[in-house]
Amino acid sequence: MLSLGDTLLLPKPGHETNHLWVLLTAINPQSGEVIIVNLTTERPHSDKTVVIQRGEHRFVDRPTVVFYSDARFASLAALESAVNHRIANLHDPLNPSLLGRVQEGLLASPLTPAKIKTAFTQAREQGLA
Repeated sequence: MLSLGDTLLLPKPGHETNHLWVLLTAINPQSGEVIIVNLTTERPHSDKTVVIQRGEHRFVDRPTVVFYSDARFASLAALESAVNHRIANLHDPLNPSLLGRVQEGLLASPLTPAKIKTAFTQAREQGLA
């Protein structure tokens, strides 16, 4: 079962390129959803709220940013089904320090959707983040 801090390689809907997605919350018991964000290569126009360097996670081999504007809700059951059907592949979880940075960045980034910030804050208050 996937849990807080786990990562998986999964293409965005409608795309073929895999990105590393991070579960930033545990499952919301009422909705069955988690909040996820993906990591992407740093570009000149990237949101640099959190930049991850090579060596901070096994997947990262160049400066990488968290794509907070694309943060979203996802059904935990759907993510687990994607793993079970080999549409997604599990990767190493984030270490607690890096997970904390990525979570704080979610709240700090001006590009995180307001509904995601609100839900994350509520999840944290409920002990789910």
